[in-house]
Amino acid sequence: MNANPHFATIEDWSDAEEHIGFAPLQPSDTAGHALASLRVHVMDYQMRDLPPSERTLEAHYGAFVFTQAGPGAEEARRLALEQSYGATARAVTVGGHEARAYDEGPVPEPDDPDGQMPAVVVWADGARFFLVAGATDDLKLADLFRIANSVCA
Repeated sequence: MNANPHFATIEDWSDAEEHIGFAPLQPSDTAGHALASLRVHVMDYQMRDLPPSERTLEAHYGAFVFTQAGPGAEEARRLALEQSYGATARAVTVGGHEARAYDEGPVPEPDDPDGQMPAVVVWADGARFFLVAGATDDLKLADLFRIANSVCA
């Protein structure tokens, strides 16, 4: 059972589209990590149901998380190219799309038990936004690029 009411756990990729309103993409390269869980962000911070067009799908692979959403072209581009996901962004490309890479992600809160700042790669493809972030220091930026590019292949 999912302890966070903002998210719903779904069984597999084939069930995702009915929850998020678009056909999800899967990474073909997972750096040797198996899918641990799929979760859909279904409620906002005020506990209101989010319509499928505003939901986000998170695929957790243990060492990394792959997130995708369909917020529309303008918002996807803003999230990928203007929103900060770490201290220093580098302009890169993922699958031919303009992207940003961060060797270290956001600075964790002082009370965060992990205290990690793993790498992050973000990009937009039309109306879709994508993020691949390390969940541990085991995966480096090169690994995340391989995973990200496998989504676009």
